Amino acid sequence: MPKADAIVLAGGTITDPEFRAAAGVDCKSLLPLNGKPMAQWVVQALNSSQSIGSVVVVGPEELRDALPDCAVLTEGTHEVENLTRGMDAFPDAERIVMVTSDMPLLSPQAIDDLTQNTPEADIVYPTIGREAIMAEFPDRKWTFIRAKEGDFTGSSAVMFRPDAFRDHVDTLRKVFDSRRSVAALVKMWGMNFALKFALGQLSLKDAERRISEVLNVNGRAYVSSYPELAFDVDHASDIEIAESRLNGRA
Repeated sequence: MPKADAIVLAGGTITDPEFRAAAGVDCKSLLPLNGKPMAQWVVQALNSSQSIGSVVVVGPEELRDALPDCAVLTEGTHEVENLTRGMDAFPDAERIVMVTSDMPLLSPQAIDDLTQNTPEADIVYPTIGREAIMAEFPDRKWTFIRAKEGDFTGSSAVMFRPDAFRDHVDTLRKVFDSRRSVAALVKMWGMNFALKFALGQLSLKDAERRISEVLNVNGRAYVSSYPELAFDVDHASDIEIAESRLNGRA
């Protein structure tokens, strides 16, 4: 199977005052962890993966100095614009793995598992079960979604076929924007789906089916056993957890 290419979305600034003070930087991707900017840990994991070809980072200009050995594309004003800029860097790619720059515990093994063992689909979205998460990160606060198969949390990583999305940029923008509003979420996915989602009455197959219908693609969920796919640095308390785990790896 040919290698997948990778896009790291590294835009945005830290808006929470407590988090910004603890980080010591405004740009989240430049947050220093054990002597390296956070984005560098992510790029390092991707470059160490046996199943990843080329890597591009989409973010602020400051990353060019922090990541001198990686292609850095200037960020736009919206996540979807950043994603399409990354896609344009790989016009012939069959598969692309997208991750965010705030996943410093990302491992090559988790990426290899995602690219090599997931089902064939236009888009594959990893989910991780409560048991795997709590075994690795018992002291961190988590939000779990209850499905018929159990409790799961999502990931900031996704694998997709770029050709399936080049003609659906407007739909992608609605998906990203719907995360910020309950009304937009209901409008996007439908009241019946939203209610079942809230009450834990959906199965993973139900979610796959509805996502495929709305996006007009073949979407699949993949239950990963790698909890680091769900860990992103969103709060000041996450910095200590990340540095502790990185020290343990060293």
